[in-house]
Amino acid sequence: MPVLLNIMLRRISAITLILFHFTLDAQINCDNDSSLLIPIVDLQFDTYLGFQGGLYPGGMNVMPSAHADSGIVHANAIMPINFDGEIDTTYGKVVMVGLGNGSAGKSFNKFVGEYINQGYTDSCVRLINACMEGYSLHDMITPDADDVYWKDVNDFFQDVDLKKKQVSVVWMQAISFEDTFFTADQYVDTLTNTYREVIRKLKDQFINLKLIYISGLHYGGYSDTLGEHYTAVGEPAPYFNDFAIKAIIQQQIEGDTLLKYSGVDAPAAWVAWGPNFWADGRTLREYDDLRWLCPGDYDVDQDGFLLAGSGQQKVADRLFTFFSTQPTTTPWFFGLPYDCFTEIEAEDSTEIDSLIIPEDEILWITQNPVKGVIKFVINIDTQDKADILVCNATGQTIVEGAFYKVEKGRIFSINIEQHARGIYVLSVFVEGKVYNKLFYLDD
Repeated sequence: MPVLLNIMLRRISAITLILFHFTLDAQINCDNDSSLLIPIVDLQFDTYLGFQGGLYPGGMNVMPSAHADSGIVHANAIMPINFDGEIDTTYGKVVMVGLGNGSAGKSFNKFVGEYINQGYTDSCVRLINACMEGYSLHDMITPDADDVYWKDVNDFFQDVDLKKKQVSVVWMQAISFEDTFFTADQYVDTLTNTYREVIRKLKDQFINLKLIYISGLHYGGYSDTLGEHYTAVGEPAPYFNDFAIKAIIQQQIEGDTLLKYSGVDAPAAWVAWGPNFWADGRTLREYDDLRWLCPGDYDVDQDGFLLAGSGQQKVADRLFTFFSTQPTTTPWFFGLPYDCFTEIEAEDSTEIDSLIIPEDEILWITQNPVKGVIKFVINIDTQDKADILVCNATGQTIVEGAFYKVEKGRIFSINIEQHARGIYVLSVFVEGKVYNKLFYLDD
């Protein structure tokens, strides 16, 4: 069977199974509101089945100072990166990507919304949600991962005109369907090895990656015991997932060469905990009073693991608090002191079909006079970036930047409504040539 056809059939089969399971077999179990397990952040110095609590070595919830110092160094080294993977404080971007399942993606979207609503947007920073429903942690590292999982991730970046080589930060919250729970020791050991492979794969996919933050899962006790992936999402798998995350971070802290993050050709990025989400159902955890309510925080129409809006918001709130307060996140999360050019989204618009563009015109302004937002067409297909200048009548530059994805049929937009009425010049430098158009900015 051809590879492409095989991949398509796998995806169709996966979607069919998911839809069948959620529509016919879904049975949330709100009565199972406690597992009697102690959250890892509350367990701390104590142990359970031989596993010591705390997020970090020694039963501590605080990162060891040496690892924290290394993380701060890497955070302060983050710079805007352009399409070519080079540091570029004019055209570059600082990109953080979220990876994981569909539930993680819905929470990540709310986190991005909070980031925007709080006014912390910056022209250099991009938060990209590449979480996808139906994929497991193992899908990131299977032999055909580059043709399936990472191809789909790459599509996310194409949609927002970015490149994977621009990524500096990853947040991940993923489920492993393949590492099924038989015994605690076996589960934690195999899942730890899976995380090791994934961390190394992340560095392979995002060559400029510096920081990885991993969050565990929320409470799985409400899951349907007959559900397709119950062994992965039902307790105690989510609980012991935290111990696997702790183990892989501890291995890096203790110098595992396969997780080395400094020096030339380092096989990994620096790794730490993201916010921790496991609490024992309705029982408030001592660490921060987190608990998970059913119904309320869970989607009652699903199989008892997927979160509803209030549950997603709990995750999003903790993500925002984490990334807006940690010493390894604040150097880049709040924006960098560079005037990175903001690329306003090109429009996939049918408006182009009604435009009459002379055959010899490469640069064409769709409406002139301009009402606040200049919309224009660069009437060529090219792999080169298009450098953009907008100057006023005195020759002063009011906009300078670049568009990297140029093709016929795209309408580009730049907001200049804050500038005064008058005559301006739009200049586009592409393929070694310059094209100019006069336009009038009106109210």
